[in-house]
Amino acid sequence: MKKLFAFAIVFALGTSTLFAQEITDEQLNKFATAFQAVQQENNQAQLKMTTVIEGEGLTTQRFNEINQASLNPSQESNVTPKEKKQHQSALAKLEVMNQDLQAQMEVKIKEVGLSMESYQQIFQKIQSDPVMQKKLMARFQTQNN
Repeated sequence: MKKLFAFAIVFALGTSTLFAQEITDEQLNKFATAFQAVQQENNQAQLKMTTVIEGEGLTTQRFNEINQASLNPSQESNVTPKEKKQHQSALAKLEVMNQDLQAQMEVKIKEVGLSMESYQQIFQKIQSDPVMQKKLMARFQTQNN
C-alpha cells in the first residue's frame, strides 16, 4: 500500500535530549510492546485515510501529487479547481483523523507503562544506536514467536 505523503504517521520527536543512561531490558520490552501497538494503529489509520481520500474522488497518488504541489507554490501544477476542492475536503478530514490517532497512540504507550517523553527518548536512542536496533529486533522476534 502506498504511504500517504502528507500523513506518514510518525510521532513527532521532541527536542528532548537522548537518554543519558542505558535503556534497561524492562524499558526496551515496554517500548517494543508499545511500538508494535502504535504500528498496528498506524496501519489501520492508513487504510481509513485511503478510504477518506478515495471517498472524495481522488486516488492516494493524485492526493499526494496535489499535496506536494500545494506545499511548493513555485512548482507548476495541473490541478483542476474540482481536484483542489476534493483535496481540501480530504485534508480537513485527515487532520481530524490524525489528531484522534495521536491520542490513541498516546493511550497505547501509556498502557504499557511508558510516558510519551520516555517513549520518544527511547525511540531517538534506538534510531542512533545500531546495537539497540539489533536488541529491539530481537525483542520483536521473541514477542512474535
